[in-house]
Amino acid sequence: MPADLVRLDLARFSARDLEKIEVLAGKLKLMHRWYRSERVSTAGADEVRIYSGDRSNAPYSCYRLSRLGDGAYRLADHRSGREIARARSIDRVIEAIPGDFFYAGARRKG
Repeated sequence: MPADLVRLDLARFSARDLEKIEVLAGKLKLMHRWYRSERVSTAGADEVRIYSGDRSNAPYSCYRLSRLGDGAYRLADHRSGREIARARSIDRVIEAIPGDFFYAGARRKG
């Protein structure tokens, strides 16, 4: 790469991306579930870990939403690390969040 060019860092969530992730908190509040998120920046990726649960015996759900260096988005199960979805749009990745994030006892896709 020529010295006078600056490499674009596509591994950062935009302010709009973060707003879309926070919309999940409002949805879960309406469903009487708790929600927590934490943002973690790693080498080559920006990541938001999202957690939800309720007061039942069902374990809480946790997933990782990541923005990768190539500008793609990734959804993975936080416990196993298994990739659930990868897309060029954050909307597609949010749509792929399994049902157990929103409903206690819901079966996971896949």
